[in-house]
Amino acid sequence: MQEREAKLLFKSNDLASIVITQSSDKKGWHLKLVEKNNTSHYLVSKRDDNKPRLFKTSDAALRCCLRIGLDQVEVSMQH
Repeated sequence: MQEREAKLLFKSNDLASIVITQSSDKKGWHLKLVEKNNTSHYLVSKRDDNKPRLFKTSDAALRCCLRIGLDQVEVSMQH
């Protein structure tokens, strides 16, 4: 799902939450979007919609959440 689609999902009140997760190689962050029907998607980039979008910093991921419209997110850090 791209950012513009996530905005539409939020505006239609179908987006339940966003979880910011650390990438498996711990070199960045991904956004996992959870719909109210428990379907989940990763935010993807405009260039390559096969891989989750990678944010280099958690701040960049949080700014994207604000652009989508959410003011509350969950952060999940892997050990």
